[in-house]
Amino acid sequence: MAIKDLAISYNASSNAKVALTFAVQMCRKYDAALTGLYAQAPLRFEGQVERWITEEVRASLRQAERESAKAIEASFRETAAAAGFAGTLDWVAEEGQTNTVLARLARHFDLLLIGQLSEPGDSRQQIRAEELVMLSGKPLIIVPSGYQVRPFTEHAVIAWDRSRPAARALSDAMQILETKQRLDVVTVAGKGKGGGKGKAGAKEAGKEAAPGGGLDILTHLKRHGIAAQRVALTASREGVGATILDYCREQDADVLVMGAYGHARLREELFGGVTRHVLQHMTVPVLMSH
Repeated sequence: MAIKDLAISYNASSNAKVALTFAVQMCRKYDAALTGLYAQAPLRFEGQVERWITEEVRASLRQAERESAKAIEASFRETAAAAGFAGTLDWVAEEGQTNTVLARLARHFDLLLIGQLSEPGDSRQQIRAEELVMLSGKPLIIVPSGYQVRPFTEHAVIAWDRSRPAARALSDAMQILETKQRLDVVTVAGKGKGGGKGKAGAKEAGKEAAPGGGLDILTHLKRHGIAAQRVALTASREGVGATILDYCREQDADVLVMGAYGHARLREELFGGVTRHVLQHMTVPVLMSH
């Protein structure tokens, strides 16, 4: 199924505007519609403060919220137009807990795009990629803060370790990968466990024996018309996540595809260290799935 229906979380922050520009570029490539999603957390008052707020003040605050939402929608439409978007453009705004609302709305689209970081100090708009990818059931594309959107190089990288999350991400990204001219399937070994370094680790498609037996992910990709190559890397001192990001930067990849590890309630303890590092230090858009 082709990509035809994209959504983006938009709150008019600089980070969201960068993500929107990238989303517009994707929509042009895939001839897709784009919907802006805005989740406004309800106003909360601490302790005894709520008792002393008059109905008049409440009405004034609610009006200010409505005006703010309208201004954000106007910014969404203006930014999309400035980026050259000429397709179907929609807007959905709902009140509720930000990540819960976005996760639920995302299920109606092919994928959800977000900016890497929330606006500093905005406790009501803390958009968390790790929570969204766990709750939504849909793939997520996170666009780095300050990313310079440029023409696609048509080069994708997938972080592959034969795990369930990696397989899920590969499947969810197939619509994108089938349009790329180059795909590198990157595996990272710990120090002293073999593997190449950087470009020297690249293997021509089909030349390397399948790890663990007769099944080979390159064969699967070839049957989808994707000529992939395996790239074996050794983890640097900074770790697996840094090694993958360094490779993406050196090779000027358009997107990194990877599985997300963790559990919604225990994400701080169990969310994978590689995933956390990539979310914090990404320099390339990341398609993440769980």
